[in-house]
Amino acid sequence: MRLLLLLLVTALGLAAEPAFTRHGVAVRAAVEPVEARQADLVVTFTPEPKHHVYALSLPADGAGVATRVALAPGAPARALGPLRADQATHDLNGLPVFPDGPVTLRLAVELPDGPKGSSVPVRVLVTYMACTADSCRIPVQDAELTVAMPAVPGGAASAPAPAPVPTAAAGPDAGQIRAIVAQELARHAAEAGGIPWRRVAGVAEAEAAIAAAHAQGRSVLLDFTGPSCNNCQVMEKTVLRRREVVRAFARLEALQINTDPPHDDLADWQQRRFHSQNRPLYVRLDPGGGEARWSAVFSPADAGTMERFLAFLGGGEGRDLGTGSGWSFVWLAVLGGLVTLLMPCTYPMIPFTLNVFTKQAAAGRRILPLALFYGGGIMACFIGLGVLITGVFGANLATVAGHPLTNLLIAALFVVLGFGLMGAFLIRLPGGLEGLVGGSRGGYLGALVMGLTFAVTAFSCTAPFAGSVLAAAVATGSWGTAVWGMAIYSGVIALPFIALALAPGLLKALPRAGAWMNEFKVVGGLVELAAALKFLVICDHAWGWGVFGRTSTLALWAAVALVLAGYVAGRLRFAGDAEVKELGIPRLCFAIAFLALGLWLAAGLFGADLGMMEGFFPGD
Repeated sequence: MRLLLLLLVTALGLAAEPAFTRHGVAVRAAVEPVEARQADLVVTFTPEPKHHVYALSLPADGAGVATRVALAPGAPARALGPLRADQATHDLNGLPVFPDGPVTLRLAVELPDGPKGSSVPVRVLVTYMACTADSCRIPVQDAELTVAMPAVPGGAASAPAPAPVPTAAAGPDAGQIRAIVAQELARHAAEAGGIPWRRVAGVAEAEAAIAAAHAQGRSVLLDFTGPSCNNCQVMEKTVLRRREVVRAFARLEALQINTDPPHDDLADWQQRRFHSQNRPLYVRLDPGGGEARWSAVFSPADAGTMERFLAFLGGGEGRDLGTGSGWSFVWLAVLGGLVTLLMPCTYPMIPFTLNVFTKQAAAGRRILPLALFYGGGIMACFIGLGVLITGVFGANLATVAGHPLTNLLIAALFVVLGFGLMGAFLIRLPGGLEGLVGGSRGGYLGALVMGLTFAVTAFSCTAPFAGSVLAAAVATGSWGTAVWGMAIYSGVIALPFIALALAPGLLKALPRAGAWMNEFKVVGGLVELAAALKFLVICDHAWGWGVFGRTSTLALWAAVALVLAGYVAGRLRFAGDAEVKELGIPRLCFAIAFLALGLWLAAGLFGADLGMMEGFFPGD
């Protein structure tokens, strides 16, 4: 319970931190008096074993994030000198880094003004990135610490402002200004995470940047992405942070193309010029007119694919490797169909329907064609839904997927369906609509109508999972994906009816419907509520709510996983649930799995890198 409260407090941002551990580094600050009105702000960085942090400054053309400590703007104290380190740096892959282990930085400050013996809270900003020899953690930018500094009469708050430094009458010429701006942009890009992205705001700017780079003999790398693209975020937070990838990008003009709304013109440009809505999509355009593409999503641990990706960035012969999300979408459709079959409004229909087929077989009809027509009715209903969705959205599925209104609607649907599965209310279609496709006809046409009726009347159980498949299909930007995704999903539902028609003896081996189905509904409802957060993240990013960031999403997901662990273990019960008198092996295994998931997600709150899962979470 204490851990759950801690997660909720962290999600709401209520925990003040004089020290913290984040992304592989423990940071602690203190104040050491030096003179009556001066002191040293001492900040110690303690990376995890085999990790190091970067030096206080880095070359403008390098990667990495420099380690920095600074007083927040408007702080009541005042910095008096440059930042100092207690250790020398050494060269690693062309960049200065501190040795593995703790590093202490000191900043001379003038103490704040105030009554003698009192203290004043001073906000301190720290920036760093922890790395090993092979990979780096997520960088921490301007994380805040609050340090209590002793106050002295006539301190920094009451000190007069320093006199302005005289400047020469003649300023720098235009060429010098461009050089200074370019140097500062390169330095900022290196400190912000490595790849010097240029984020274009429109089609004209993108085409002008391509023409300018080609005029200089440089290749251009277009990254078609957006906050609503999970696979794009996975690549950005894993593969694109590898040092060898950052070094390869240094030879390219890297343009980041956000095709989420309101950048509909860029989404249309991708479709019109490159005939694709895939995301991520990396397109390398060479000065001589050559073009290569990459859209596969992969793990940095896949050395073979990483080597091919580096060759693609380096100018080698490229090809469109296709999206790496195809199989994950197939598994989502299959899993959604299997879970739907276990729902209380679908599972009991299996023996009931087979009994109807048996009675019609006694009247001279064959069972297998009846089952095929019945399954065809189920598939026709769901494929028709996919066709309707694609017919409404047309060829702009990727744009629709990234729109905050779309994501808000999906999130609201998931919340309503989640509470419905948990028994808060009953979700039903209007009786007239159910009766429109119903009927008690016999024969093959009757079996087809029965399949349609099954799909419509089981709406309360099928909608959450069919909706998940359709939402994933819309996110791919491919209209055909919605259609064949629905075909796979509905085919999985229809398959047991066909299989049992061929081997009716298998019906006796199925477990009887019972109280376990209500627990299955509750678990599904909690998962639906957690899934709604993923779509609210997109709304937050677009509208700037500042609520659903990485910390809050991780904390709430961890809380849901811990609640599921307690529920499956029988420690938490809802209305309609039977008492758990004995904790059997299957129940214990599921409880342990949910507990492990919750603790793993909670570890991400304290700096653990969740790998590919990081693609689901935005920054804070």
